[in-house]
Amino acid sequence: MAKNRRRHRRFSQSVIGLVPKPVGIGFVVLVSLALVYLWIGHKSSQYSEEIKRLEDQCAELDNEKVREETKWNGMKTADQLDALLVRNGLLMVYPNAAQIVRVSGASCRQPAGVPVQTAGPDAARGATRVAAGRTGR
Repeated sequence: MAKNRRRHRRFSQSVIGLVPKPVGIGFVVLVSLALVYLWIGHKSSQYSEEIKRLEDQCAELDNEKVREETKWNGMKTADQLDALLVRNGLLMVYPNAAQIVRVSGASCRQPAGVPVQTAGPDAARGATRVAAGRTGR
């Protein structure tokens, strides 16, 4: 019986009977570290490819921005703006002398108590002023 116990104890110290436990554990740890190293290398190569792709996309967007700025600067010239206004029927010119109406201060006087529309910031709210100098809101 003692002989069987010794053999059993020796068998429990080895991994399948071929390799001692410390060597087996060391081998498993080394394989695990190698797999982790390979996984980290694979992830870093994926990240580097993604960074390269994003840098290429950034360079392409920078080029597109330069093209659009050039296009916009070309559209902002005075000749281009005039052509655009003419094309849309919005071109305005200064009035000629026959179209100008001059109003003197004496002709603007109203009798007291007659409301006069104002053209200031209060006009948007519908405010009027009375010719006697009082303001009504």
